[in-house]
Amino acid sequence: MVQEEHPAIKGISLLACPLCQTGLSQVDTALKCVNGHSFDVAREGYVNLLLQKRSGDAKEMLRARRSFLERGFYAPLSDAVNELVRTHLQDVPGSLHVLDAGCGEGYYLDRLQCAFASRLDDCYIGLDVSKEAIRMAAKRYRQLCFVVADVKQRLVLGDHTIHAILNIFAPRNPSEFARVTIAGGILIVVIPAPEHLLRLRAALGLLGMEEQKQQHVREQFAGHFEFVESSSIAYSMHLNKEEIEQVVMMTPNYWHLSDEIREAMQEMEEIETEAGFSLMVFRRK
Repeated sequence: MVQEEHPAIKGISLLACPLCQTGLSQVDTALKCVNGHSFDVAREGYVNLLLQKRSGDAKEMLRARRSFLERGFYAPLSDAVNELVRTHLQDVPGSLHVLDAGCGEGYYLDRLQCAFASRLDDCYIGLDVSKEAIRMAAKRYRQLCFVVADVKQRLVLGDHTIHAILNIFAPRNPSEFARVTIAGGILIVVIPAPEHLLRLRAALGLLGMEEQKQQHVREQFAGHFEFVESSSIAYSMHLNKEEIEQVVMMTPNYWHLSDEIREAMQEMEEIETEAGFSLMVFRRK
Protein backbone atom coordinates (compact mmCIF):
# COMPACT_ATOMS: atom_id res chain seq x y z
CA MET A 1 0.00 0.00 0.00
CA VAL A 2 1.36 3.44 -0.97
CA GLN A 3 1.95 5.62 2.06
CA GLU A 4 0.07 8.87 2.27
CA GLU A 5 3.16 11.09 2.14
CA HIS A 6 4.15 9.50 -1.19
CA PRO A 7 0.96 9.34 -3.29
CA ALA A 8 1.05 7.49 -6.60
CA ILE A 9 2.04 9.87 -9.39
CA LYS A 10 0.84 9.57 -12.97
CA GLY A 11 3.71 8.84 -15.29
CA ILE A 12 5.69 6.46 -13.12
CA SER A 13 4.50 3.54 -15.28
CA LEU A 14 6.36 5.11 -18.22
CA LEU A 15 9.70 5.15 -16.42
CA ALA A 16 12.43 2.56 -16.89
CA CYS A 17 15.11 1.37 -14.50
CA PRO A 18 18.40 3.13 -15.31
CA LEU A 19 20.32 -0.06 -14.52
CA CYS A 20 18.43 -2.70 -16.51
CA GLN A 21 15.84 -0.73 -18.54
CA THR A 22 12.88 -2.73 -17.22
CA GLY A 23 9.71 -1.00 -16.04
CA LEU A 24 9.34 0.60 -12.62
CA SER A 25 6.41 0.53 -10.24
CA GLN A 26 5.84 2.25 -6.93
CA VAL A 27 5.99 0.10 -3.82
CA ASP A 28 5.50 2.02 -0.60
CA THR A 29 8.16 4.76 -0.63
CA ALA A 30 10.28 3.46 -3.50
CA LEU A 31 10.24 2.68 -7.20
CA LYS A 32 11.25 -0.89 -7.96
CA CYS A 33 11.90 -2.98 -11.05
CA VAL A 34 11.44 -6.73 -11.51
CA ASN A 35 15.18 -7.27 -11.03
CA GLY A 36 15.14 -5.83 -7.54
CA HIS A 37 16.67 -2.43 -8.20
CA SER A 38 15.09 0.13 -5.89
CA PHE A 39 15.03 3.93 -5.87
CA ASP A 40 13.64 5.91 -2.96
CA VAL A 41 10.92 8.48 -3.54
CA ALA A 42 11.91 11.75 -1.84
CA ARG A 43 9.62 13.48 0.62
CA GLU A 44 8.76 16.06 -2.05
CA GLY A 45 7.57 13.27 -4.37
CA TYR A 46 10.41 13.04 -6.92
CA VAL A 47 12.81 10.17 -7.60
CA ASN A 48 16.52 10.32 -8.36
CA LEU A 49 17.49 7.94 -11.20
CA LEU A 50 20.89 9.51 -11.82
CA LEU A 51 23.60 6.84 -11.76
CA GLN A 52 26.52 9.26 -11.62
CA LYS A 53 26.43 12.55 -9.76
CA ARG A 54 26.26 15.44 -12.21
CA SER A 55 26.07 19.16 -11.63
CA GLY A 56 23.25 21.23 -13.06
CA ASP A 57 21.95 24.74 -12.59
CA ALA A 58 22.99 26.26 -9.28
CA LYS A 59 20.43 27.03 -6.59
CA GLU A 60 20.96 30.76 -7.12
CA MET A 61 20.20 30.39 -10.84
CA LEU A 62 17.03 28.42 -10.14
CA ARG A 63 15.71 30.88 -7.60
CA ALA A 64 16.35 33.77 -9.97
CA ARG A 65 14.58 31.91 -12.80
CA ARG A 66 11.53 31.06 -10.71
CA SER A 67 11.17 34.65 -9.52
CA PHE A 68 11.56 36.02 -13.04
CA LEU A 69 9.14 33.56 -14.63
CA GLU A 70 6.54 34.15 -11.93
CA ARG A 71 6.38 37.77 -13.10
CA GLY A 72 4.97 36.57 -16.41
CA PHE A 73 7.76 37.74 -18.72
CA TYR A 74 7.88 34.42 -20.60
CA ALA A 75 4.16 33.61 -20.38
CA PRO A 76 3.72 34.40 -24.12
CA LEU A 77 6.32 31.75 -24.91
CA SER A 78 4.63 29.22 -22.64
CA ASP A 79 1.25 29.95 -24.27
CA ALA A 80 2.76 29.44 -27.73
CA VAL A 81 4.24 26.08 -26.72
CA ASN A 82 0.89 24.98 -25.30
CA GLU A 83 -0.89 25.95 -28.50
CA LEU A 84 1.59 23.95 -30.59
CA VAL A 85 0.93 20.87 -28.50
CA ARG A 86 -2.81 21.41 -28.86
CA THR A 87 -2.58 21.93 -32.62
CA HIS A 88 -0.39 18.95 -33.43
CA LEU A 89 -1.79 16.41 -30.95
CA GLN A 90 -5.48 17.22 -30.88
CA ASP A 91 -6.38 13.81 -32.31
CA VAL A 92 -4.39 11.65 -29.87
CA PRO A 93 -6.66 8.86 -28.60
CA GLY A 94 -6.54 8.09 -24.89
CA SER A 95 -4.14 9.77 -22.51
CA LEU A 96 -1.42 12.15 -23.64
CA HIS A 97 2.14 11.47 -22.45
CA VAL A 98 4.38 14.55 -22.31
CA LEU A 99 8.07 14.74 -21.45
CA ASP A 100 9.83 18.00 -20.59
CA ALA A 101 13.48 17.14 -21.25
CA GLY A 102 15.48 19.61 -19.17
CA CYS A 103 12.48 20.89 -17.25
CA GLY A 104 14.30 23.07 -14.72
CA GLU A 105 11.99 24.12 -11.89
CA GLY A 106 8.89 23.04 -13.80
CA TYR A 107 7.33 26.30 -15.06
CA TYR A 108 6.54 25.29 -18.65
CA LEU A 109 5.37 21.76 -17.82
CA ASP A 110 3.01 23.02 -15.14
CA ARG A 111 1.49 25.64 -17.43
CA LEU A 112 0.96 22.98 -20.10
CA GLN A 113 -0.77 20.70 -17.63
CA CYS A 114 -3.00 23.59 -16.51
CA ALA A 115 -3.91 24.34 -20.14
CA PHE A 116 -4.96 20.70 -20.62
CA ALA A 117 -6.51 20.27 -17.18
CA SER A 118 -9.75 18.87 -18.62
CA ARG A 119 -7.82 15.80 -19.84
CA LEU A 120 -7.65 14.00 -16.52
CA ASP A 121 -5.70 10.94 -17.65
CA ASP A 122 -2.75 12.72 -19.26
CA CYS A 123 0.77 12.15 -17.86
CA TYR A 124 3.45 14.83 -17.51
CA ILE A 125 7.06 13.92 -16.76
CA GLY A 126 9.89 16.38 -16.14
CA LEU A 127 13.55 15.33 -16.29
CA ASP A 128 16.50 17.43 -15.21
CA VAL A 129 20.06 16.69 -14.14
CA SER A 130 19.83 19.25 -11.33
CA LYS A 131 18.56 17.68 -8.11
CA GLU A 132 17.78 21.13 -6.73
CA ALA A 133 15.68 21.99 -9.80
CA ILE A 134 13.69 18.78 -9.49
CA ARG A 135 13.23 19.25 -5.76
CA MET A 136 11.84 22.74 -6.34
CA ALA A 137 9.56 21.49 -9.11
CA ALA A 138 8.20 18.49 -7.22
CA LYS A 139 7.60 20.49 -4.06
CA ARG A 140 5.37 22.98 -5.88
CA TYR A 141 3.76 20.92 -8.67
CA ARG A 142 2.64 17.80 -6.84
CA GLN A 143 0.39 16.60 -9.66
CA LEU A 144 3.34 16.12 -12.05
CA CYS A 145 6.08 13.46 -12.16
CA PHE A 146 9.62 14.79 -11.73
CA VAL A 147 12.82 12.76 -12.03
CA VAL A 148 16.50 13.58 -11.54
CA ALA A 149 18.11 12.22 -14.70
CA ASP A 150 20.64 13.24 -17.33
CA VAL A 151 19.05 14.19 -20.66
CA LYS A 152 22.41 13.63 -22.36
CA GLN A 153 22.47 9.93 -21.36
CA ARG A 154 20.01 7.10 -22.05
CA LEU A 155 16.62 8.43 -21.00
CA VAL A 156 14.92 6.66 -18.09
CA LEU A 157 11.81 5.93 -20.15
CA GLY A 158 10.51 2.95 -22.09
CA ASP A 159 10.58 2.76 -25.88
CA HIS A 160 7.84 4.63 -27.76
CA THR A 161 6.05 5.90 -24.66
CA ILE A 162 5.89 9.66 -25.26
CA HIS A 163 3.56 11.68 -27.52
CA ALA A 164 5.25 15.07 -27.09
CA ILE A 165 8.69 16.18 -25.94
CA LEU A 166 9.36 19.75 -24.84
CA ASN A 167 12.97 20.87 -25.06
CA ILE A 168 13.13 24.48 -23.92
CA PHE A 169 16.59 26.07 -23.57
CA ALA A 170 17.91 22.62 -22.65
CA PRO A 171 20.42 20.00 -23.86
CA ARG A 172 19.30 17.84 -26.78
CA ASN A 173 19.69 14.11 -27.36
CA PRO A 174 18.29 13.26 -30.82
CA SER A 175 18.65 9.49 -30.77
CA GLU A 176 17.15 9.11 -27.31
CA PHE A 177 14.36 11.58 -28.03
CA ALA A 178 13.53 9.42 -31.04
CA ARG A 179 13.66 6.17 -29.07
CA VAL A 180 11.11 7.24 -26.46
CA THR A 181 8.73 9.04 -28.86
CA ILE A 182 5.90 7.18 -30.57
CA ALA A 183 5.76 7.17 -34.36
CA GLY A 184 4.09 10.42 -35.35
CA GLY A 185 4.80 12.01 -31.98
CA ILE A 186 6.18 15.54 -31.83
CA LEU A 187 9.20 17.34 -30.47
CA ILE A 188 9.09 21.06 -29.72
CA VAL A 189 12.49 22.74 -29.42
CA VAL A 190 12.75 26.32 -28.16
CA ILE A 191 15.94 28.36 -28.45
CA PRO A 192 16.63 32.05 -27.91
CA ALA A 193 16.49 34.14 -31.08
CA PRO A 194 19.55 36.22 -32.07
CA GLU A 195 17.87 39.41 -30.83
CA HIS A 196 16.95 37.98 -27.40
CA LEU A 197 17.99 40.44 -24.67
CA LEU A 198 20.06 42.26 -27.27
CA ARG A 199 20.09 45.68 -25.60
CA LEU A 200 20.74 44.18 -22.18
CA ARG A 201 23.54 41.98 -23.48
CA ALA A 202 25.13 44.95 -25.23
CA ALA A 203 24.89 47.15 -22.14
CA LEU A 204 26.43 44.58 -19.81
CA GLY A 205 28.79 42.77 -22.16
CA LEU A 206 27.01 39.43 -21.74
CA LEU A 207 27.43 36.25 -23.78
CA GLY A 208 26.41 36.41 -27.43
CA MET A 209 24.04 34.03 -29.21
CA GLU A 210 25.28 31.11 -31.29
CA GLU A 211 25.14 31.93 -35.00
CA GLN A 212 22.92 29.79 -37.23
CA LYS A 213 21.65 27.93 -34.18
CA GLN A 214 18.24 27.16 -35.66
CA GLN A 215 19.85 25.52 -38.69
CA HIS A 216 22.17 23.58 -36.40
CA VAL A 217 19.19 22.22 -34.42
CA ARG A 218 17.39 21.16 -37.60
CA GLU A 219 20.50 19.29 -38.76
CA GLN A 220 20.81 17.60 -35.35
CA PHE A 221 17.39 15.99 -35.64
CA ALA A 222 17.30 15.32 -39.38
CA GLY A 223 18.11 11.62 -39.00
CA HIS A 224 15.28 10.85 -36.61
CA PHE A 225 12.61 13.54 -36.98
CA GLU A 226 10.88 15.29 -39.83
CA PHE A 227 10.93 19.08 -39.58
CA VAL A 228 7.33 20.36 -39.53
CA GLU A 229 7.40 24.11 -38.92
CA SER A 230 9.12 26.98 -37.19
CA SER A 231 7.74 30.14 -35.65
CA SER A 232 9.08 33.05 -33.70
CA ILE A 233 7.95 35.29 -30.87
CA ALA A 234 9.29 38.78 -30.26
CA TYR A 235 8.20 41.46 -27.84
CA SER A 236 9.62 44.15 -25.62
CA MET A 237 10.23 43.82 -21.87
CA HIS A 238 10.69 46.65 -19.40
CA LEU A 239 12.91 45.38 -16.60
CA ASN A 240 13.60 47.02 -13.28
CA LYS A 241 16.81 46.61 -11.29
CA GLU A 242 15.77 43.37 -9.59
CA GLU A 243 14.47 41.83 -12.82
CA ILE A 244 17.69 42.70 -14.65
CA GLU A 245 19.67 40.76 -12.06
CA GLN A 246 17.25 37.84 -12.23
CA VAL A 247 17.34 37.47 -16.01
CA VAL A 248 21.14 37.59 -16.01
CA MET A 249 21.51 35.15 -13.12
CA MET A 250 19.09 32.58 -14.59
CA THR A 251 21.08 32.12 -17.82
CA PRO A 252 24.53 30.66 -18.61
CA ASN A 253 25.84 34.19 -18.00
CA TYR A 254 25.75 33.19 -14.32
CA TRP A 255 28.93 31.16 -14.83
CA HIS A 256 30.74 34.09 -16.49
CA LEU A 257 29.92 37.00 -14.19
CA SER A 258 32.95 39.26 -13.83
CA ASP A 259 33.32 42.02 -11.27
CA GLU A 260 32.75 44.49 -14.10
CA ILE A 261 29.42 42.93 -15.08
CA ARG A 262 28.26 42.80 -11.46
CA GLU A 263 29.18 46.45 -11.00
CA ALA A 264 27.37 47.42 -14.20
CA MET A 265 24.25 45.57 -13.05
CA GLN A 266 24.29 47.43 -9.77
CA GLU A 267 24.40 50.75 -11.59
CA MET A 268 21.56 49.90 -14.00
CA GLU A 269 18.16 50.95 -12.65
CA GLU A 270 16.00 49.83 -15.57
CA ILE A 271 16.11 48.91 -19.23
CA GLU A 272 13.84 48.24 -22.18
CA THR A 273 15.08 45.12 -23.92
CA GLU A 274 13.93 42.44 -26.32
CA ALA A 275 12.48 38.99 -25.76
CA GLY A 276 12.93 36.78 -28.80
CA PHE A 277 12.40 33.04 -29.21
CA SER A 278 12.50 30.51 -32.04
CA LEU A 279 10.14 27.52 -31.80
CA MET A 280 10.65 24.45 -33.97
CA VAL A 281 8.27 21.52 -34.33
CA PHE A 282 9.52 18.11 -35.44
CA ARG A 283 7.58 14.88 -35.98
CA ARG A 284 8.98 11.43 -35.28
CA LYS A 285 9.59 9.55 -38.51
